[in-house]
Amino acid sequence: MKKLFILFSLALFSLSTNAHNNQNNQLAIKSGYVEYKLTGSITGSKKFWWDNYGHKSRTEIKSTSEVKIFGMTSKEEQHSITITDDNTIYTQDLIKGTAYKSSNDEYEEIGNEMTEDMTEEEIEQLGEEVLASMGGERLGTEKILGKECEVIKVMMAKVWMYKGIPLKSTAKVMSIETNETAVKFDENISIPFSTFTPDKSVEYQKMPEYGEEY
Repeated sequence: MKKLFILFSLALFSLSTNAHNNQNNQLAIKSGYVEYKLTGSITGSKKFWWDNYGHKSRTEIKSTSEVKIFGMTSKEEQHSITITDDNTIYTQDLIKGTAYKSSNDEYEEIGNEMTEDMTEEEIEQLGEEVLASMGGERLGTEKILGKECEVIKVMMAKVWMYKGIPLKSTAKVMSIETNETAVKFDENISIPFSTFTPDKSVEYQKMPEYGEEY
């Protein structure tokens, strides 16, 4: 499952940019900011800042989810901040008051192993093969906020990618529909260092293993 997730992420990245990039970079643009409007079963906003080609990032989500399944309605509020500093991830839930620290070293190691000694062309071909194996397809291009995006469909989701950055995405599974649409996008901007600094007044706990109680 981990390898499939990494391959899927690699496929989206390699298929959405024609630029030759350092394979260790997470994104094709050095720095930027995207603000999304969330609609569907989840409403609210999502803000994403990044620097150093994605090695540093900050995501803040303020939303309300309302899901109806078998006549039952589930409603939940979310306000979270996630900061990534290379391979270290800090996740803070401002509603529950929890804060966790984790690492994605394992994912990076797997990704490096899979693409070791591969050329840019071979990585792009791998992305094409992964997309085809998942029944995905390219749907052409479309402009979002004036940016030419590659539209990619995979299973029940569609994503509009610009140089590795999703500017729009839609997905529907049963009665659950989620949409993220960029309403503001700035690229190659100067971002204060403090944006990527975890809250020092918070004690970050080790992320529980899968199956453990949070």
